[in-house]
Amino acid sequence: MSDKPSASLSALTAEQLQGFTDFKSAIPAVVKEVDYSEIYAHNILDTESASVDSILLKYLVANAYDVPAARAQIMATLKWRKEFRPLSAAFEEIHDSKFDGLGFITEDESKPDGDIITWNLYGQAAGKPEVVFGDLDQFLRWRVGVMERGLQLLDFSSSRTKIDQVHDYMNVSFLRMDPNAKRASKAAVAIFSSHYPELLGKKYFVNVPLLMGWMFSAMKLLVSKETLSKFVVLSYANQLVQYMGPEIPETYGGKGKTLKEQNMYDSITLPDGFTIPAPVASEATEKEAPTEEAD
Repeated sequence: MSDKPSASLSALTAEQLQGFTDFKSAIPAVVKEVDYSEIYAHNILDTESASVDSILLKYLVANAYDVPAARAQIMATLKWRKEFRPLSAAFEEIHDSKFDGLGFITEDESKPDGDIITWNLYGQAAGKPEVVFGDLDQFLRWRVGVMERGLQLLDFSSSRTKIDQVHDYMNVSFLRMDPNAKRASKAAVAIFSSHYPELLGKKYFVNVPLLMGWMFSAMKLLVSKETLSKFVVLSYANQLVQYMGPEIPETYGGKGKTLKEQNMYDSITLPDGFTIPAPVASEATEKEAPTEEAD
């Protein structure tokens, strides 16, 4: 389905616009090579879609308008989506109850663009990290599923193209972080940085012990200045209201309902008429099919 012309391109310089044109013209060949064309439930071959233009531009911006680099990244994303099937993780699969209460999706309707927020309450896993994070594939499919559902609330043809995140570390020990939790966190960061470029609005780290401020200061050496500007580190949960407004729950200093009451996860659906791509045939399936002849 097409939508209105993209406004995201209007602010580009002539050189950047040429880069976008070159990048967009390379997409059909990339899709043909990978044999897959879906990103965030959008067909990136839809040349008339403003949403697709916005998604493609995110890859280009993430690579500083380096067309070959953006082409390589989006090809990697298409290959990953074809194999991992993130939309299936979000809308078809039933996840273990051990993840209940760890992730929420809310919308702040008081904001002009109705900010979308994903909440990650990893502190709820304190005392049982090996249960929650021990099966890495299970965790990643659940976590990616939350992200993919949140993306369906964005309007890529408008200015509403990013998600704010809250990471609540209540009861989490930073000095003795469980190896399962550490491994899961590292794997999730790798996926999101590789396949979800330019989607982060602000990232709030809440209930971070005062003594651990040095750890976030050290991030200055590891991430770009632009990325660092999106991080907000708070020692106390009730400080969050200063940044996100009164619609958030009382736990975080607001006057809103609880996260459970505000949670939109179950009400989010895919676009009308959209069909989740079928799984990739395994090597076993691609081998010679048995005939009806007897051995």
